[in-house]
Amino acid sequence: MGLIFGMFNYCYANSLLFGVFVRRVSGFLLSVGQRKNFSVFSLVFGIFFLTINCSGVPSDSFQFCDNFNEPLDCTEPKTEKDIVYLDKSLFKKENPTYEDFGNFLYFTARETPGFRLVLAKPYNGFEKQSFRSGYAAYLKYGDSTERMEGNLFQNKVVVSFHYLGALLKEEFRHKGMDKSPFQLETLGPIDLEYKVVAPGMETVTKQRTVELKWK
Repeated sequence: MGLIFGMFNYCYANSLLFGVFVRRVSGFLLSVGQRKNFSVFSLVFGIFFLTINCSGVPSDSFQFCDNFNEPLDCTEPKTEKDIVYLDKSLFKKENPTYEDFGNFLYFTARETPGFRLVLAKPYNGFEKQSFRSGYAAYLKYGDSTERMEGNLFQNKVVVSFHYLGALLKEEFRHKGMDKSPFQLETLGPIDLEYKVVAPGMETVTKQRTVELKWK
């Protein structure tokens, strides 16, 4: 409730400043007979202003990323739709099953879908330990959801990642296909859902599609 009230006060204060600005501009425009232009201007600028200042999560604060350096900069940026090429020569299992492929992704290919999140302020204004204890990131594929294993924090930056092989193995078991013969061509696109729950901000949900192919 306190967070919502604070955001309301912030937006309200900005709206007052916007109102002062509009009144001054309106005086000038109306004095030269530009009433129609003023209506369009005030509507468009008002929507733009409130969008910039009152959005819960800035659109550029979340970034798909599968690898990071020590300062938590993204070293392997990803997009909403990617193709990942795997080295087939490293997958040496004879007559592999879907479970074998999941193990290959986990132990050998080590594919780790993740993200980088920039906070509005250090730990969203919370104590470090309080923020960390209330933070959780999840990755979903099909009917299987797992909490992301890797979570790193540095003031205004949070990164999380998860082993794709572990998530796929769970879904394969859920569908009863873990012991079935595996062919990559039949796997199809992997639709992932990222979910981030953190103190001091709205829940973030993002969608991403990954297609795995042999090199």
